Amino acid sequence: MYFPSKRNIYYSMIIWGLILFIFFIYLFGGRPIGFQIITYRDPLGYVMSGGMVGLLLWIWFRTGYTVKDGHLFIHSGPLRKRINIEDIKKIKPTKSPMSAPALSFRKLEILYGKFMFTLISPKDEQKFLQVLEKENPHIKIDPRLLQEKN
Repeated sequence: MYFPSKRNIYYSMIIWGLILFIFFIYLFGGRPIGFQIITYRDPLGYVMSGGMVGLLLWIWFRTGYTVKDGHLFIHSGPLRKRINIEDIKKIKPTKSPMSAPALSFRKLEILYGKFMFTLISPKDEQKFLQVLEKENPHIKIDPRLLQEKN
C-alpha cells in the first residue's frame, strides 16, 4: 500500500520557489557580467538548470512510503530505503527540522534495528500506523499518536 508524504507550506515554498527562480532567471536574466566558466545561457547551464528542476519535481511528486511484502519502502526522488517491518521497535511523533525523506515538519520517527532511525511524514498517519501494526503487532506506538486516532 502506498502512502504519499504530507506536504508542508514551508517545503512547498522552498521547492516551488527554487523552480520559479530558475525559470525567472531564463525569462528575465540579462547578459552575464564578468568572467564565468559556465553561465545559464551555455548548453551546460541549460542541462544543469533542467537537471535541478527535474530533481526538485521528482522529489515533490515521488516522496512517499510503500508497505509491501513485510518491508517499508521509502522513496524521495532518487533516494531509496528499505526497512524490514519486523525490525521496527517504536514509532513516535516529532517536529524535527532534520533532513529526511519527508515534505513536512510534522514527522514520525521510526526506530528500528539496534540503533537506527528514520523520519517520515505519511499523509494518512492513522492508516499508515494500522497497516504497520497489522504487519508487526509488537511495534510500540507512542500514546500521543493513539490519542489522535480517537
